[in-house]
Amino acid sequence: LSEEVERQKQVLEDLEHQRSAAQSQLNTLVDPMARLPLEISCDIFSQCLSSSPDVRTSSALLHVCHAWSDIALATTALWNVIVSSDVP
Repeated sequence: LSEEVERQKQVLEDLEHQRSAAQSQLNTLVDPMARLPLEISCDIFSQCLSSSPDVRTSSALLHVCHAWSDIALATTALWNVIVSSDVP
């Protein structure tokens, strides 16, 4: 009986992995940003944020989805902002 339980656990783990892979593929098909070449996506992110650079906005892009997080991390212009404070 314990062998059957272990076998079923392995089957469940394999199915969860397949589901995750299928969901990633679906996300890529649905998200137009994920279909663009990385260089173009990075340029779009840079252009959108160039008028008002803000670390919080750049950070927010990390939380949209995995594809946007990858793009945001690859867009070095998003992380060139230096925040200064007048507090001594």
